[in-house]
Amino acid sequence: MDRTQRNLWIAFLGEAKANRMYLAYALKALEEGHPEVAAAFMEAAGAETIHALSHLRALGEIGSTLENLVAVTEGEAYEMEIMYPKFISEAEADGRPDAAASFRLALEGEREHLRRFQVALRLLEEKTGQKAPRISPPSPHTAPAAETVPPKVIPHSEGAIKEVHSEKSRIAALTRLREVVFGAQDGLVTAATVAPAVAAATESQATVLLAGLAAILGGTLSMSAGSFLGSRAERQVQESELAREAWEIEHKPEEEMAELVEIYRLEGFSLDEARQMAERVAADKALWLKTMAEKELGISPEVMPEPTKDALVMGISYLLGGIMPLIAFFFGAEGPSIVASILTAAAVLFLVGAVKGRLVRRNPIIAGAEVMAIGGGVATIAYSLGRIAPV
Repeated sequence: MDRTQRNLWIAFLGEAKANRMYLAYALKALEEGHPEVAAAFMEAAGAETIHALSHLRALGEIGSTLENLVAVTEGEAYEMEIMYPKFISEAEADGRPDAAASFRLALEGEREHLRRFQVALRLLEEKTGQKAPRISPPSPHTAPAAETVPPKVIPHSEGAIKEVHSEKSRIAALTRLREVVFGAQDGLVTAATVAPAVAAATESQATVLLAGLAAILGGTLSMSAGSFLGSRAERQVQESELAREAWEIEHKPEEEMAELVEIYRLEGFSLDEARQMAERVAADKALWLKTMAEKELGISPEVMPEPTKDALVMGISYLLGGIMPLIAFFFGAEGPSIVASILTAAAVLFLVGAVKGRLVRRNPIIAGAEVMAIGGGVATIAYSLGRIAPV
């Protein structure tokens, strides 16, 4: 399952859950004599239903009527034969007669739903001539007993552990590739834009160098500050989300456990397998938080933005990239220096793109040409503008 499909399922489950809760809150408000509050809850519940249906369509989970009937018949059979009997047994073992009674009520409802859906399916087959695949309701005796099967113990491999940590370090380094490419490219383009433009308007070597250096130094400070602030904002957002998730694990463990079980079920595990995996993860709160962060929030606590490092990488890359096209102007501001500056910028742009391509496993030549074409095009336009409007 790709990331967007997973996010759609999480959003759908959240909206569906909110709809039921808002309806329950509305009924409670009516019971307490607050119809105006109940109306607000009902309105929100209706909106959540619209959102949930939109997510479900995007998921592609609404098939033909025959397909929908087959799906719900299988689902109701599973809940009636396996899920609710198991929940009732566990509630009684936990000394929760209220929960057991709620499960029994739902079980009776599922039995009636299954009967109605089976009748509807038979009538639809007679009406359309379509034949649904034969449905065999699962039996509690054939259900997988994940809890009674001892888990297979796989010994830890020191090499594998080192490989995992090295891969995480490599990915963390690659995430800083953005600052390197962005900084170097922007510095090159800035210098190759300002210096040729000024050189095209004046033959003063000092003026060209002063303008180029001022642009590069100012850009270095600006880009470093921008990278620091952006990276810090991103980190603060992620830390806030992690703190919220940690609070929910601490104060709403049952709800978070249910979410984790559902996440594993969406990944293709059976209910028993998902519950067993969730219980193992939840035994370690740090692992629980890390798992929820990665699977629900899409955040890796081990690869967080580092504002200071990002700012330094951006600033150094920008400065080095900007200095390269200015070297030619230390020998004069005539036509050959302008050409040499543009060619230097183009060559370095190609090199930056090629290195980036190799690191991200793309064709280095194509990646280099792409970066060179963009940066070189901007520098050429700037030179032309300088020629058109000399001072």
